[in-house]
Amino acid sequence: MEILRVLDELEKMIEESTRIPMTGKVVLESENVLDFIDKIRSLLPEEIRQAQWVAKERERLIKEAENEAKRIISDARNEIKKLADETEIVKEADARAKSIYEEAKKEANEVINGANEYAAEVLRNLEGTLTRALNVIRKGIDQLDENKQ
Repeated sequence: MEILRVLDELEKMIEESTRIPMTGKVVLESENVLDFIDKIRSLLPEEIRQAQWVAKERERLIKEAENEAKRIISDARNEIKKLADETEIVKEADARAKSIYEEAKKEANEVINGANEYAAEVLRNLEGTLTRALNVIRKGIDQLDENKQ
């Protein structure tokens, strides 16, 4: 991802900068650090758009699973009506309808759970990336503030 590349560049700049002897502090040109912050800010909306896409995709998968479950249930009901006319088969039709209904619920729950797990994983990864980016930015700002003093 582009944001990681920019953060790597910022980290490299910090590592290669002139160090103040016996303090562990680094001398950075504020203009360079501010340029990196601007680059990171310009890239963050893409990360947010990706998170929004994941949420929309999750909703789409859930809606698709619900529609499929409704279709299966509707098919099961139609089949029950057909079989109900035949008195000897009524019990068998009832059992089959329940089985189809349970299978549809099970499949819908699996799709929903899978979509939720996928969305949670992508959001966790995004959170980690953004946290690392913020930590690097905070360190840079802290060092700049310390250099002012």
